[in-house]
Amino acid sequence: MVRDWWRSLERAPEPLTERQWGSVIAATLFAAVSRFLALARTPWDWDELLFMLSLDHFDVARHRPHPPGFPLYVLSAKIIRKLGFGDFHSLQALSFLGAIAIVPAMFFLCRELRMRFSTSLFAAMLLAFFPNVWFYGGGAFSDVPSMTLIIVAITLLFAGCCDERAYLAGTAMLAIAGGFRPQNLAVGFLPFVIASLFRKKRIVVSAMVIITIVVGLSYGFAAWLTGWSEYRRALQVHQAYIMRIDSFLSPIRPPLWRVFDDFFVMPYHAPAINAIIGILALLGVIRLRPYVLVALAAFGPLCIFSWLMLDRFSASRFSIGYAPLIALLAADGLTTDTRRSQRLLWVLCASVVILMIVWTWPALAAVRQSIAPPIAAVDWIRNHVDRRSATIYIDTAMVPFGEFYLPDYQLRFVRELPPPPVWTRRQPGFWVREQESRSPNAENFTRPHGRLYELARQRYFEVSVQPVVDVVRFGSGWYWEEGEGAQAWRWMGSHSEALLPSISGDARLTLSLYVPLDALDALPNVTVRVNGMVVDRFRAGLKNAKREIIVHARADRPNELAIDTDRTVVPAAKHLAADARLLGLRLNAIGWMPAR
Repeated sequence: MVRDWWRSLERAPEPLTERQWGSVIAATLFAAVSRFLALARTPWDWDELLFMLSLDHFDVARHRPHPPGFPLYVLSAKIIRKLGFGDFHSLQALSFLGAIAIVPAMFFLCRELRMRFSTSLFAAMLLAFFPNVWFYGGGAFSDVPSMTLIIVAITLLFAGCCDERAYLAGTAMLAIAGGFRPQNLAVGFLPFVIASLFRKKRIVVSAMVIITIVVGLSYGFAAWLTGWSEYRRALQVHQAYIMRIDSFLSPIRPPLWRVFDDFFVMPYHAPAINAIIGILALLGVIRLRPYVLVALAAFGPLCIFSWLMLDRFSASRFSIGYAPLIALLAADGLTTDTRRSQRLLWVLCASVVILMIVWTWPALAAVRQSIAPPIAAVDWIRNHVDRRSATIYIDTAMVPFGEFYLPDYQLRFVRELPPPPVWTRRQPGFWVREQESRSPNAENFTRPHGRLYELARQRYFEVSVQPVVDVVRFGSGWYWEEGEGAQAWRWMGSHSEALLPSISGDARLTLSLYVPLDALDALPNVTVRVNGMVVDRFRAGLKNAKREIIVHARADRPNELAIDTDRTVVPAAKHLAADARLLGLRLNAIGWMPAR
């Protein structure tokens, strides 16, 4: 059977009948129209903002975009922007174009693999209406256009087994797909090798030169724009981050057997759909047709790499890269017991597609009709906050949103600088963070969880803009605020109390303290309690003490902070100054935020 399949590559597939062409065209138009329903109203995700920032300031070292840079994807968006599109819509247009081409691209790939007409068309429709493929085809991501490009490249390469021009076109398309995402080169490697076995040596050499030049120039130009040493350093740092945080070597990642279903069974949480597709794909694997073997060998390395190395919380999007394999297997598995009843086959095909459409519809409606919470937050700031006088404190998760939408504001990124003196009332300030705030003066921007929460990565559903005066409420033991603006501070005596906002889960408490060692008789012992529990105790041997503590916070009510010191001084009594207050510690800055 394998030998017969191999020999069939030497000739073109059987031509389609007029009726079959009609079916393909109808399916293509139906899927293309449905792509409009997935067009998001605004960007929503961190990566989308990085791509948007890269259109004007390409710098991989600053993650504009993230390594390795996706050079041809960014270049394509810049070309589309020349037509009058904005940054977001230029990137979104690429996703949209890639999405509407899914059905014909996947159908003809299956045909070149010598699959039956009905199985080929079902695989194409399955892929187009996979909930994650449909959803992410309406955003500003590289995943869907990259997936479509590699499908086209593989299709042309297999067509190149009997047509030299198709072989060279497939080679060029593979190189372009590699310039979009380097993982595509791994997917296209086996199809390129198979097609090359049918071509003369000089043609194969020419093809390899094409791939080397296009891919080399793409990433070479990305390195040149970034700076050669900075680019190399960015790749090393990014690789180290993936190994430490996302990969199977990370101590915080669950075992591989526990994340298997995240990548291959339930990349989105639709139990009925997951079960149907999983069973059908398993049946396709069991049949082990020659084209199934080839598809497994082509997409297998990407499957394994994703499972071992990538962020499991983003499996819904990352699994798009090998979604064509899942669609092919599921389509082949469906035909196992339906050879004698083509009508039943089409009914089953339509039923599965309709089920996916019905399940995905509410999620698409949410992003199409509403403004994403991060965008609503920055819009509120632009409409209500004076850029000339206010400071905007940007939480780590919101950095690219601040950089893109608030470049003319005075921004302070919490990840880069010490936490702000959030008690100051003399300089207007607002804290933007990815979490809902319980403060009565905060502005909260949310999206209902619902179906969208089961499909997309579970981030940026709640964003708040909170006046900094509401972050900490100082109670007994604290003196009045002194200083001004960023140089404001507060003194306490031997004991102080304050209330911190509610936070769900763990929180990071950061304290910047000044200890008057030159006026004390001995080194003080300092104790920090949160909600009655001792979370830090230290002997202060330096004038400037910085403490960072991870604590379990309360989500239903404010958190109580208490600080004690066993050494105090009255400056006037020691003739050091006219200050007659009892002084223990001076708080220069305090930070309180989710521990992510």
